[in-house]
Amino acid sequence: MERYVIWYRLWLKAYWKKTSHWLQVSGMAALLLVLFGISLPDGRNVTVGICYGADVYAKRIAAELAEGDGVFSFRIYDREEELYRDVTAGKAECGFLFREGFDGKMESGDLEESITYICTPMTAKGEVARETLYAALLGIRSEGILKRGETEIYGNTVPERTQRLLEQNRFFLEGNQIFHVEMEDLEAAESGKTPKPPGNGEAAGTAESGARESGGLVYPIQGMFGIFLFLIMFLAYGRKFEAGGYAVEKALAGMQRHIYGYTGCLAAGTLPAVAGILTLFFLGGAKGLDMVWEIVFLLLFLAVSGVWITAVCGFLRDGSAFLSGAVVITVGQLLVCPVFVDAGAYLPALKYVGSLFPVGIYLRLHGLLP
Repeated sequence: MERYVIWYRLWLKAYWKKTSHWLQVSGMAALLLVLFGISLPDGRNVTVGICYGADVYAKRIAAELAEGDGVFSFRIYDREEELYRDVTAGKAECGFLFREGFDGKMESGDLEESITYICTPMTAKGEVARETLYAALLGIRSEGILKRGETEIYGNTVPERTQRLLEQNRFFLEGNQIFHVEMEDLEAAESGKTPKPPGNGEAAGTAESGARESGGLVYPIQGMFGIFLFLIMFLAYGRKFEAGGYAVEKALAGMQRHIYGYTGCLAAGTLPAVAGILTLFFLGGAKGLDMVWEIVFLLLFLAVSGVWITAVCGFLRDGSAFLSGAVVITVGQLLVCPVFVDAGAYLPALKYVGSLFPVGIYLRLHGLLP
């Protein structure tokens, strides 16, 4: 064991003196700083912003949406700049801006370019929100259509008849006679429990749970930290393909050769890991990171990555295969591990594929936390 500690110390001392290694550490720390400054939309975010001026119809539509009991939580904004800022920051999933003169467009029936839809490339539920707003707009506009249609069909207007038409229209809009919706908890049904429609209080919990399971949880900060750290360790192992880089391993027996390479991987990842964990420590409070678990998971990640790299690189015979493998493995982990998108939420088999990679194991461990 003392021999392995000596190897590790010598490796660490060698990397400490390498300028290129410190540049890698600095680049990783800069990447984490940038990621901390980015606000990615939360998969459970159902807030939709609405901004309107003095138009009566716009106010009616906004009030109807805000007071409704649908999936979305509609928030009224007084200023256009605040709406754009919250959508850009990910505080609102998307937003709708009613243009001036909306009342006139509603009266004339020409609604072209009357509402501006605000979203980002990360918006996932915007299309559903658009349909929700359109349904509210159509419900209010249908009153004017009915009034005009009464005159065209009957040739005159009778207050009693107009009132009955409007009441019947509201009856179909607010009821479920046309669109009948049944809600069923599939988990409860599979476990033998009797499913029941959720009430107002239960609906919020179900929506949150569904977003966590079907939408998946992603870890952009820890994920990019893990990928960058893994890549540093992987590239450090590539020194064996340099001229004379494999001389020491050749002088060692089989198992000693692998342990020597493993200690080199651990030493290559030590300084970046310390820099990364310090960055998370100073900035992690804003993201609510549990630093104790972060350190535990990071130590496990270093240990697993060293074994994984030593095993995989044993099958790579030359420098070109090594560089190709580095690209394929890095891209593969970005795609199948829950860094920015949890592909396993859409194709469950990818959860198991992602768990074969060190970064996937590292992030799945985060998913076990309450």
